[in-house]
Amino acid sequence: MRSLVQVKRHGFRVALFVFLAAVLGACAQMKPVGPLGPPTQATPEQITERERENQPPKVVQTRPNGSSPQQCLVNFDDESALEHIYSQARSTLAYRTSRIGFGPLQMCDPSKHSDCWTYRQRCSKHDVNIDTIGLTHFHLSMETGIECYTLPDPGDGLGRGFGKLVDFKCTEVDWAKTPRVLSSHDQNQWVKIWVSNPESRAPTSFDMESISVLPDTSIQLWFRKRDGTWWFWPELKAGNTWNIREHARDVSEVRIRGTKAGRASSYVIGSIVVRD
Repeated sequence: MRSLVQVKRHGFRVALFVFLAAVLGACAQMKPVGPLGPPTQATPEQITERERENQPPKVVQTRPNGSSPQQCLVNFDDESALEHIYSQARSTLAYRTSRIGFGPLQMCDPSKHSDCWTYRQRCSKHDVNIDTIGLTHFHLSMETGIECYTLPDPGDGLGRGFGKLVDFKCTEVDWAKTPRVLSSHDQNQWVKIWVSNPESRAPTSFDMESISVLPDTSIQLWFRKRDGTWWFWPELKAGNTWNIREHARDVSEVRIRGTKAGRASSYVIGSIVVRD
């Protein structure tokens, strides 16, 4: 299967991600830093570049007047969300996923799937979506206690995954209940955060409250307001939880990537907080 080929190809690299995530697990609860200075408004040329990478939706639903937005923590540990990723990201590879009707989960094929997702978590009223742009996956690295990658296929035909070493034997873990962090494929990878109606899948406006950037790679963060303007911070340093609530209100999407171009390292996100 294509998934097994990709897993083998990236096995060593993925193992490094897992080791990194285990080392960084203790850093996940970082103290927030003070509010940022104002973001920079994107130039027309920068807007064209962002929209060439991924077209924003033409229609974004607005929140009703008088609605009370609810805070939602997304820390990539939600069991239901992990269960709805192809193979539960057991090898850390979170593939774009879909299904037809109530059939089995499949890797997304735009030619036959109308609704695809990478990580989708239900909050109070809406779904929070974290998607990859361009690539077929990002990594949901397992935080602690994962030491080996020698499991046979557990019988569901979706391949092997990481497990715990018990009495010198690699034993199966419950992948949907194993805490995670988001690790990019490399610094070049764009990851998109957006909120949608759980029934129609229509995008809705939301507020971005904060983002926790784990060591050691900084990110850049862009957001598109519902009025169509783009704004950005060129660098949010690693090892901090950044409070951006005063600026990223009533947005249609947020995008992040590494501060520098290159494939030498990946950025790691511990959590985000939104208000839907």
